[in-house]
Amino acid sequence: MSFLQTMSLVVCLVLFISVVTAAVSVLRGETAILECEHKVPTRDSIIMITWKVRRLDNTHCYYSKAENKKFSNCSDRTEFNSTSLRIYNATVTDDGTYTCEIVTAEGTFINQISLQVLVEPSVTLLLNKLGVPECRAHGGNPAANMWWTAEAVGSISTNTAMQPDRSWTVTSTYTVTSNNVTQVTCLVSHPTFAQPQNHSISIPPNKGDKYLLLSMIPLAFLVILIIIGFLLFWTMSPRFRTCLSKEIKNTTVTQQDNNDQNKEDVEPYACYTQRINTIYNSVSEI
Repeated sequence: MSFLQTMSLVVCLVLFISVVTAAVSVLRGETAILECEHKVPTRDSIIMITWKVRRLDNTHCYYSKAENKKFSNCSDRTEFNSTSLRIYNATVTDDGTYTCEIVTAEGTFINQISLQVLVEPSVTLLLNKLGVPECRAHGGNPAANMWWTAEAVGSISTNTAMQPDRSWTVTSTYTVTSNNVTQVTCLVSHPTFAQPQNHSISIPPNKGDKYLLLSMIPLAFLVILIIIGFLLFWTMSPRFRTCLSKEIKNTTVTQQDNNDQNKEDVEPYACYTQRINTIYNSVSEI
């Protein structure tokens, strides 16, 4: 095959392969209907229809009209109908990319559909154990967007976590940095909301100072214990040195007494030995 023939074949393949992307959203529990956007003139011209499913949890599924087969990880809630795919009682685990390939005499048509199952989150706003306003959007899909409004600028901390059922929980706290703030408002937006929800909460005066004081109590108690221990050691130190001196003195006296006693015990024996030696010398002279 010549170079020109090869290039012509490549151009033909490009011309006869069309790719279209789309996005579909459906509420949890409803039926998701995914259809290929390309409509062929007659159904007799369809050679093969294939659906390839790649979910967000990296599981795969494959449907083939020509082979009339479906392979691993295909849900029983999914129905293959002509050029469409129906998913009954949709759940968050159905999120993913669904690719439809239609092969006809006119060419190959590819349609990629991004499916997202929407779950409305439950929103709460309260003061946590530290007395800090905490706003939470629990069990939503996708994760909710959250922001704060207040009378003054504060410190905001937000955390997003996936739950075991693949839903999302967003938790945000607003730490007051000014005593002038008496009320804060948490606003939450989500695709399932017609408009952002707003929740307000009042902050008792000096609430932050109160909990700061409570958090300082253990540290102050520890400092007091250290000071008391140091004072006790300082007070008892002279007495300790006096007792130690007396103990050393008593030990010295005891050792001297023992030496004197040993000396007294040895002296009678020495006198006795001296007398024996004198008698022995006198006898020797005779």
